[in-house]
Amino acid sequence: MKLNCKRIDFTYTPGEEIFNFPEESGLPFIFDVEEELTGDPAVMDAVGEMLDEAEKLAEKAKAAIKAALADEDSRYHSVVTFFMEFHRDDVGPDIVAELFPGTDPAKLSFAEMVDFLKLKRFGSLVDSEMNQQVFILDLSFNPEITDELMVIYFDLNKEIFCITHES
Repeated sequence: MKLNCKRIDFTYTPGEEIFNFPEESGLPFIFDVEEELTGDPAVMDAVGEMLDEAEKLAEKAKAAIKAALADEDSRYHSVVTFFMEFHRDDVGPDIVAELFPGTDPAKLSFAEMVDFLKLKRFGSLVDSEMNQQVFILDLSFNPEITDELMVIYFDLNKEIFCITHES
């Protein structure tokens, strides 16, 4: 089957998982879709539509992270704050310099750090709690240096319903 997507010409096998690295797909991030979803053309149309907007979704995710940092009452405040503290304050100065080139890390705010996050993975799966298709974006400062990720979950309406920190 062919993915209905404007940004890439992509063929997949229904019923088989999609997991492609950038050099395989031509995308600047890992692209994966759970095998349970690939057999349904309507579901895969949603994948194609969301994939076309992956960078816009990443920007929406970054805005949500910044909002959570600014709002101590946000349910995500402690998660995103811990993630930023770890990368600025808990790793060695050489690593910090590599993660945030051209900056003075001591003067770098958490909100400014968010701008350094890059989209590293776009995926879709069936959320077991919601029992529906969701989309996952992994954001990282630099996966060659750190395996820590901000993981943002979107529903079919392109709304964020979860922000978490994974490694």
